[in-house]
Amino acid sequence: MMAKITRVEVYVDGASEPFQVLTEEPFKVRLDPADFAEGDHFLRIAVHYDNGEYYDHLYTFTVAHRNEAYAGHLNRVPMGAPIDVDLIDPMEREATSSSPNRVLYALLPVVLFLFIGGVAAWFNFFGSRAASDVMTQIEPIPTPSQGRTPAAGPVDGAALYAQHCSVCHGPSGKGQPGVFPALAGNPNLADTDLVLNTILHGRPGTAMPPWGPRLSDEEIAAIVNYIRSSWGNDFGTVTREDVAAKR
Repeated sequence: MMAKITRVEVYVDGASEPFQVLTEEPFKVRLDPADFAEGDHFLRIAVHYDNGEYYDHLYTFTVAHRNEAYAGHLNRVPMGAPIDVDLIDPMEREATSSSPNRVLYALLPVVLFLFIGGVAAWFNFFGSRAASDVMTQIEPIPTPSQGRTPAAGPVDGAALYAQHCSVCHGPSGKGQPGVFPALAGNPNLADTDLVLNTILHGRPGTAMPPWGPRLSDEEIAAIVNYIRSSWGNDFGTVTREDVAAKR
């Protein structure tokens, strides 16, 4: 049986509560630049399936104040704001496999599809205004996190970090100022209990999700050891038993 999407959660700028939750098609969200401050913003899309799998993707977009807008991923096309963003690749709706095809749809959504219906009406309505809010550069951030990592094979903390953590904390552990905390040089990493509890159970009121249900003890230990020994950090190691004791 084909795996079905049960819900799509949309988070903005690291918020712990979703901006919008969609449980039926069309899986679209309207983003109005007037609702955002000028500058860079983050859009996290969590796609949940009825077979228990989920895919988590992070995108960035920029809000500016000027008279024209250019938006898109592969091709930037002139358009006005607000825009409707289709969160699910239309090809995914045609898939017939029992679960999401991780080869063909390794990034779901593959791109953000921008629907520009009503652009002419928008220009007719807003054309006389001296300035308007616009969105530009809606693009995916590399190495999005996905569902549970297979337990088979050697556990590589660096690879697990790249897959699950770097999308928010950065490949160099520098984070995103004001949104996601830096790990490089972070003295809080010296507190083993804090680190394990944060990764296992998340941080309520923040964008940090609980990884305990998604990763094994070995995988979490590998990630902890990687971040505590990288980018100049030297905070010691943990074992799978240490992780298990905190579950």
